[in-house]
Amino acid sequence: MKLRSKQMSELKKEERTCYLMIMLPLIGFFVFSIYPIFWTFRWAFYSYNGIPSETLFIGLDNFKKMFTTDLDYWKAWGNTLYYAVLKVPFEMCLSLFIAVLLQQNIKLKGLFRATYYLPCVISIAIVGLMFTNMFSINGFINSILLKLNIIDKNLDWFGNRHTATFMLAAGGIWSGFGINVLYFLSALSNISPELYEAADVDGAKAWTKFIKITLPLIAPVAVTIVLLALIAALGSNEYVISFTNGAPGGQTRTVMSYLTTKFVPGFTTNSEPPIGYGCSLSLVTTMLFASLSIVYNKVNNKVNSIF
Repeated sequence: MKLRSKQMSELKKEERTCYLMIMLPLIGFFVFSIYPIFWTFRWAFYSYNGIPSETLFIGLDNFKKMFTTDLDYWKAWGNTLYYAVLKVPFEMCLSLFIAVLLQQNIKLKGLFRATYYLPCVISIAIVGLMFTNMFSINGFINSILLKLNIIDKNLDWFGNRHTATFMLAAGGIWSGFGINVLYFLSALSNISPELYEAADVDGAKAWTKFIKITLPLIAPVAVTIVLLALIAALGSNEYVISFTNGAPGGQTRTVMSYLTTKFVPGFTTNSEPPIGYGCSLSLVTTMLFASLSIVYNKVNNKVNSIF
């Protein structure tokens, strides 16, 4: 009995230790995730600008305005999708290509892995500032192109929607592809070397092995990697603000940067921003993000069932 009671006491101590270890993450989750969701849901039905005396319950008026008159919000969605289409496919191909190369027997493999991951350590806002300086009128890129006689005058990279979005995509790829390389490396490491050895015996070439062995076996992991990259691209915020800040004329402003610069106190120039309307936009944006993820998974499941 004494031994059993001692074991029970030790188990209770372990339980208390476990609860203490997860307490801080749980508190952070409720304070910084759950509470803001309920707070946003509440004020989405109010005309609220931070001044209690001017607060007014208006029901669904915020949502009506969003779908009838606020074209800027939907233009921001178009900019976001354009940016994601430019960024995600190229980033996935580049990450997979580098991961496959790093799987080969090359010298300094560990050094290359660390080098590719370094951009992920840099703050995304700093990356935006770096690329802003590089592509400015008198920046590094223009000076190099002038010296190589590729251009005869400095280019205004921020003066055109397509060039500005291309710059955004290039900086986003440079900043984020390293983590995707690690994901693909993990997936590739789970493939048995015996499969490649058997293919070599049959005389299969490198491209054939990649198509017939590598791609099918990493496909389940690749689906998740693509989804994570897509969500990251759609949720781009501080990177866009620090890089182009919507230039030219708001044509590169993503939906999250639009919400931040228009409705978040401290980021907007409006001294009394319509926070209530911003809350309604945030709710709809969250639902659209979730819907895109669900559609992506549905399409992926149908494709898998066919093949």
